[in-house]
Amino acid sequence: MMVRLYDYDVPAADDGAGVPNLRPLLAELSADERRVILTGLFKPERMPGTMERLTTLVEDVDVSFENALITLDNEKRARRFVAIDEAKAILDRWLPESTVADVREWDVARLLEPYGDGTYHGKLLKRTRKQLRSVSSREALTVPFLFRRSWG
Repeated sequence: MMVRLYDYDVPAADDGAGVPNLRPLLAELSADERRVILTGLFKPERMPGTMERLTTLVEDVDVSFENALITLDNEKRARRFVAIDEAKAILDRWLPESTVADVREWDVARLLEPYGDGTYHGKLLKRTRKQLRSVSSREALTVPFLFRRSWG
């Protein structure tokens, strides 16, 4: 399964340049849109073929989202993260197209590729695979495995 990734490089908030402060804008989102932001944003790739959610998720959407707002707050400094299509649709309401630094395709099957020594991208990938669990479908990517019943 291929997923389109958008590498965001959001500069510090500057009304003159058309870059708003994300924190107050995102705070107004509905519960469903908050889930999309929580599950659709990832850290920039540290090792080829890996993905890691931008923030740690807990079952309480509001608690998770408050942590995400701190991470996304661009009032004083630039923020870098990766978004998938669902989250990009929300971010596009406020962020100019110039904040998207790169667009690329990610093959989730790469998570299962072993290195030459037989390990799966070391400890980072082990943690990443725990965060993303089974990513055999788009729904599996956007609905955390541990919260399927409570977030579904």
